[in-house]
Amino acid sequence: MSDTRLQPRSVIVTVFGAFVQRTGNWIAVADLVSLLGDLGIEEPSVRAAVARLKKSGLLLPVTRGSAAGYSAGPDFLEILRDGDSRIFASRRPADIEDGWVLASFSVPESERDRRYRLRTHLQSLGFGSIGAGVWIAPRRALVDARRILERGGLSEYVHLFTASYAGFEEIADLASRTWDFAELSRSYSEFLQVHLPVLERWTETPGNDGEAFVDYVSALERWRPLAYLDPGLPRELQPEAGVRDQAAAVFTELTTELEHRALLHVLTTSRRRG
Repeated sequence: MSDTRLQPRSVIVTVFGAFVQRTGNWIAVADLVSLLGDLGIEEPSVRAAVARLKKSGLLLPVTRGSAAGYSAGPDFLEILRDGDSRIFASRRPADIEDGWVLASFSVPESERDRRYRLRTHLQSLGFGSIGAGVWIAPRRALVDARRILERGGLSEYVHLFTASYAGFEEIADLASRTWDFAELSRSYSEFLQVHLPVLERWTETPGNDGEAFVDYVSALERWRPLAYLDPGLPRELQPEAGVRDQAAAVFTELTTELEHRALLHVLTTSRRRG
C-alpha cells in the first residue's frame, strides 16, 4: 500500500538517491513514471515535478537510443551525497565533551531570501537558535556547515566559532528551549506507529519485489525529515532518547531487509522497457 503523503518531487529525489545514482545515473522517463505509479503518484504529477527539477538544473535530459531520460547533474549528485550521509550515516548522539559550533549571522533586510535560505540550511544541519542571529549545534556539524554554506554562497554572512558552554543556565534547560523535543518525540512515535507493523509483516510474511520497493521508499520518505530535524544532541540532553533509539532500530532493520529487493524491482522495471 502506498503512502498518500508522498510528494512527487521528494519521491523523485529519493529514487535518484537510492537507486539511479547507483545504476549508471540515468533513468528513462517512462520507467520513472512507472515506478512512481507503483507508489500511487499519477503520471501528470510526475512529469510536472520532473519539469521543475529540470528547470532548476538538477536533472539533465539525456536520450539513450530512442528512450528519453534524465541524469542527475553535478549539483544534484552533491545534494544526494549529503542526503545519504545524513540519512544513513550513524546518528549516534554527540559527545557533550566535544563542545559546540556557534553560527552568528547578519543578513541585510533587502536580502530576505538569503536570510531564509541561511536559516533553512542551519536548521537542516541540526542548529537551533539561542538568540537573534545566533545558532548552535554539536561541534561535529562544523565541517558540513562550512561546506554547505560555502556551496550556497552564504559564507559572507556567517561567522562560525567552536565553543564550550560556561554558564549560567543549566545546559539541559537551554537545550529544551532551543530544540523542540516534544515535536521530535511525536515524529519518532509516528514513524514507529507506521513502520513497525511493516517490519513485522515482512518478518512474518515477506512480499514481492514491487511491494518491497513501495515499503522501502515510503520508509525513506518518512525518515528523511527526521534525519534533518534531529540535531543529534548528547544523550544526557535528550529527554526521550528511548523512542528515538527504537525508531532508528526499526528504520535500519526495515531498510536492510528491503533494500536489495527494492533495487531488483527498479532493475526489472528498466529491463522490461529496455
